[in-house]
Amino acid sequence: MQIRVDELPDGGMIAGKVGDDDVLLARRGDEYFALDAHCTHWHGPLAEGVLVGETVRCPWHHACFDLRTGVAIAAPAMRPLRTFTVTREGDIVRVSSVAQSRGRAVAQQNHPSTAQPRDRATEDAAPQHIVILGAGSAGSFAAHELRRNGFAGRVTLISREERLPYDKPNLSKDYLAGKAPAEWIPLQTEDEYAANNIELRLNTTVESIDAQRRELRLANGETLAYDKLILATGATPRRLQSDARIHYLRTWPDADAIIRAAEGAKKAVIIGASFIGLETAASLRERGLDVTVIGMEERPLEKQLGREIGDFIQRLHEKHGVRFRLGRKPVEIRNDAVTLDDGTSEACDLIIAGVGVIPDVALAERAGLTVNNGVVVDELLQTSDPNIYAAGDIANLRNTRIEHWVAAGRQGQAAARNAMGKGEPIKDVPFFWSQHYDLSFNYVGHATRADDAQLFGSLDETNFAAVYREEGHITAVVTLYRDDVSLAVELAMERGASDDQIDEIVKRAFA
Repeated sequence: MQIRVDELPDGGMIAGKVGDDDVLLARRGDEYFALDAHCTHWHGPLAEGVLVGETVRCPWHHACFDLRTGVAIAAPAMRPLRTFTVTREGDIVRVSSVAQSRGRAVAQQNHPSTAQPRDRATEDAAPQHIVILGAGSAGSFAAHELRRNGFAGRVTLISREERLPYDKPNLSKDYLAGKAPAEWIPLQTEDEYAANNIELRLNTTVESIDAQRRELRLANGETLAYDKLILATGATPRRLQSDARIHYLRTWPDADAIIRAAEGAKKAVIIGASFIGLETAASLRERGLDVTVIGMEERPLEKQLGREIGDFIQRLHEKHGVRFRLGRKPVEIRNDAVTLDDGTSEACDLIIAGVGVIPDVALAERAGLTVNNGVVVDELLQTSDPNIYAAGDIANLRNTRIEHWVAAGRQGQAAARNAMGKGEPIKDVPFFWSQHYDLSFNYVGHATRADDAQLFGSLDETNFAAVYREEGHITAVVTLYRDDVSLAVELAMERGASDDQIDEIVKRAFA
C-alpha cells in the first residue's frame, strides 16, 4: 500500500491492502499510523470512524484504539489491532509488513502470580491484590484494564459461571438468530488470560464480604483476602409468577436453552416489548418461528425512544411477521398458551419473558455498603467503603443506574484505574446499540423520558436522528444509519459541549 502525501490530509484516514491484509492508514500532522482496518469487536470499518488525538474510534459501537500500539483502550473492544510498518520517502508514504502481532499480552511487564505478603500496618500502600467479583462486561474489562495500565500485583477475576467470560450482547442478536458461531462469543481465550496473568476463578460463588478484614468467604469454605475489591455482580432477570416453562435471556446457557427449545417449536410468545424482548423476537423470526409480543405499553419502547420511533419499530417488526398484543398483560401463563387481561389467549409452545432486571446487591448489602437502587458510588466508582468499588448494572452513579454493556465495560475500566490509585473521575458518556434484523440503533447519553424528542431526517428512509431533552437540556441522541452523527455527539458530550453545539452537529448532518 502506498499513497502520495497530498492524498491524505491531516486528520484523515484511508483503507487499503498490504498483501491479503486490510489496513487502515491514518495521519496526524506529519506522522502516519497503520493498523488493522477492522475493529476487533464486531469487525466495524475503522476508516468510517473518527480520529480523536492519537486514537481511532469505531463507527459501529464506539470502541477506541491507540494509533501507536493498536491496544484497545475503551470498551467494547478488548483485543488489540495489529500495527504495520510505515515509511516515507519524499512525497510517498508506504505501508509494509506487520510490525506487531495481534494477541500479545496487553502489558509487557512481568506480573507475579501471587502478591507479596501484605503489610496491614501500611494502609495507604499501593494495592498488591485486586479482586474482581463478577465476570460480565464490567468485571472482564476491569481485569483487562489493570494489566493495560501496568498493574503488577495479583489480579483475581471471579465468576459464578462455568464458561469463559463472554460477549453478552450477541446472545440476543446474531447468536440467537443462528448467524454467529459459538467460537465468536468468548471475550478472550484461556491463553490470553494466562498471558496477562489474570487468575480466573470460574464456577465460584462468594458467600460473604468481610469489609473490615478485607476478605471474601467462598462457598467452598475458602477465604480470599484482597487489598481492593471491584464489585461487578450485575443483575438478574425479573421473573414472572408462574409454574409454566418460561425462558429468560441473561446468560449463554439461557441462550442455548432457548435455541434448543426453538428447534422444536412453531409459535413463540414473548412477554415484554423491551429491547431484549424485541431483539429476541427478531432473532426467532429469523429462525422461522411465529412470534407474538405482549406488552403493557401502547407502543414498543415508547418510554425509551418516544412515540414516533416506537411506531417505527412496531412497523419494522410487523413487516417481518411479528404480531403485537399491546396495552395488555398476561393473567395466566401455561406451557401451551398465555391468557391476557381481555380474556383472549395466545397459543404457543415457547415462552420468553423480558420484563427487566434486578441489580444483584445482596452481597453489598450484607457487607454494609450504601445501597439505594444499586450500590451507591462516587465519580471514582468508589462505594461507601474506600477499599471497594462497584461498576456495571449494580452501580448507582449520579443517582442513575445504567444497564448496558458498553457503559458497564467503561465503568469497569474506570473502577480498575481508580483501584490502582489513579483518582480519575469517570467521564465516559453512556452508549448502547440495539439490533433489529438488519437495522441497528445507536443511543448516546441517558434520558429518563422521551416525550420531548426532535426528529431529524426520515423514518421512512431509515436515516434519522432523534434529540431528547429534559427541562430544555439535551440528554440523549439516537441515530439510525448515521454513525458519523453518533460519534460526533458522543465526543461533544465528553467535552462538555453546550446544547446549541450538539444541536448544530445534528442539524448540519441533516441539512
